[in-house]
Amino acid sequence: MAFLPRLFRRHDPPAEREEARRRGMRDARLHPLGEFTDPEFQPAYVSEVRAQAREEVTLVDRRLAATRTALLERALGERETILRELGRSGTRPPPPNGHALPAPDDPDPFISIAEARARREEARRRAVVEGSEAAVQRARARIEHLTQEWESALIERDHEVEAVHARAELLIAAYKSGVLRAHPRKEEIPPLWKGEVVAMTGAGEAAVAGREEIGRILREVEERIEAWHAGVPPPELTPPPETPEDSG
Repeated sequence: MAFLPRLFRRHDPPAEREEARRRGMRDARLHPLGEFTDPEFQPAYVSEVRAQAREEVTLVDRRLAATRTALLERALGERETILRELGRSGTRPPPPNGHALPAPDDPDPFISIAEARARREEARRRAVVEGSEAAVQRARARIEHLTQEWESALIERDHEVEAVHARAELLIAAYKSGVLRAHPRKEEIPPLWKGEVVAMTGAGEAAVAGREEIGRILREVEERIEAWHAGVPPPELTPPPETPEDSG
C-alpha cells in the first residue's frame, strides 16, 4: 500500500491510471483466481484505494474544522467590538431637567450659559453616537461576511472530496482493466466488486453547526443593536441643536 500515497500526491491522472493498470495485470497473474471472481470479495488493491481515499477525506474535514474554528473566533471578536461600542459612555441623551433648549428657528439669538453648555454636550454626544454607530455597522457587516466565508469553505470542501473520490474510482477502474486483460477467467469477474463505488459523504453536521454558531452571534448582536437604538436614536433621525455661533 506504500505506493498509494505517492499516487494520491502526484495528481498525474494518466500516470496514476497506468500504474494501477499494471498492478491489476500483475495481481491477476500472481493472486488466487477466486480473489477476482468472487462477487463478495474485494481485492486488496480496492480496499487500499478506498482506505487512502478515506484518509484524504479526513484531512479535508480537519481543514474544514480548523476553518470553522477560525471563523467563529473572528465572529466572537466582532461581537466584542459591537458590545464595547454599545456600552460606551456618553451616548444616551441626558434626562430632561425642565429647561427645554430653544428651537433652531427661535428668533432670540441670546441663550443662557447653561443652554450653550447643554448644546455643546449634545453635540459631543452626537459625535460619540455617530462613531459608535459606524463602528457597530462595520463589525456587523464583517460578521455577515463570515457567514459567506463559511459557505465558501463548505463548497470548497465538497469539491475536494469529490476530487478524492473521483480519483479513487479512476484508479479502481484502471486496476480492473488490468485484471481483465491478464486474468485467465476474466468472463467470471463480476461487473462490480463489493465496495468498489465509494459513497460520497457530506459535511452535513459541520455545515449546520457552523451556520448556527455564526448565525447565533449575528442574531444576538442585532438584538443588542436594536435595544441600543431604542435608547439612543441614530443621530440622523434628529436634527443637530443650533449653537450660539449658528444663531449669530
